[in-house]
Amino acid sequence: MRFDVKPNEDAFLASKKFPIFAVADGVTQSHYPNGRYALPYGAKEAAHIFCRSIIKYLEKSLSKSHSDILQNVRMIFKDEEIKNQIIKSFDSANVKIKKLNEKHGIQKRMDYKEHDWFDTVGIVAAVFKNELHYGFVGDCGLIIFDKDNNKKFQTKDMVRPAVKRFNEIYPDWKKLDPLKRQFIIRKDFRNNPNKKGYGSFTGQTGVEHYYAIGKKKLNKGDVAVLYSDGFFELLKDRDFIKILRKQNKKQLNAFVMQKAKTNPHKYGDDRTFVSIIF
Repeated sequence: MRFDVKPNEDAFLASKKFPIFAVADGVTQSHYPNGRYALPYGAKEAAHIFCRSIIKYLEKSLSKSHSDILQNVRMIFKDEEIKNQIIKSFDSANVKIKKLNEKHGIQKRMDYKEHDWFDTVGIVAAVFKNELHYGFVGDCGLIIFDKDNNKKFQTKDMVRPAVKRFNEIYPDWKKLDPLKRQFIIRKDFRNNPNKKGYGSFTGQTGVEHYYAIGKKKLNKGDVAVLYSDGFFELLKDRDFIKILRKQNKKQLNAFVMQKAKTNPHKYGDDRTFVSIIF
C-alpha cells in the first residue's frame, strides 16, 4: 500500500565488521505548481550517502586502532575519542552530500522553494561493551526500553522546537503561502548558527552546531531502537514493543500496516528502524 506518490526517502545500514548502525531520513523536497514532486531522487540519495559514509568512516577509524573484536577496541578508545570520531564521521557525510548537490547543480538554481538542497537528517549508534554511543541531527532518534518494555531513555526531537519558534515569530503562519513558509524555515531556521533552528545535512556549513552526541549504559534485556520520525507514534504503543522484542518480522509488518490503514496520516509516513536487543 502506498500513502504518498513520492518514493520512500529513508535509509539504513549496519556494519558487517562492528556493531555500528545508521538510520537516515531524506528531507522531502517541494512540489512544482502542477503538483508533481520536485527532484524525487535527491532526498533518497542523500539519506543513503549519510548511512554509507558514516559506517565506512567509523569502520575505518576503528580498524586503524584494532582489528580485534569491538569489546577490545573499547579498551583503547576513550569516551572523548569516540565522540570525536562520530563528529568527524558527520563532517565527512556532510562533505559527500555537498558533492551530491554540486553534481546536480542545485546551487545554480537554488531558491529554497521548488529547488532546495538535497539533504537528510540521521542518527548513528555504536555499541562498546555495555555502552551505546550515539550521535544524531534532526528528528531521527534513539529510544531504549528496559526488560519490562518501559521506556528508560529517548532523544529529543530537535525539529519540533524550531517549528514552535517559527509559529511564535509568525503567529499568522497559516495564512502564509506554503512556499513562503518553506522559504523562511529552510533559509532562516535550517542550520542557523544561533542554535535556535534545526540541523540537516545539506552539505553547507552550520549543521555542526546541531550535532547531538551522547552515550547510554545498556543492561541485559534492554532494547535500543534507532528510528526515523515515521515510527515516532508507533513507539508509544506497548503492543508494538512487545512484538518488536519477539523479532517476528511477519507479525511486525502486519501490525504496522494495520496501523497505517487505520490512520494513514498518523502512521503512514516513511518509517525505518533498527533494533538492538542487548
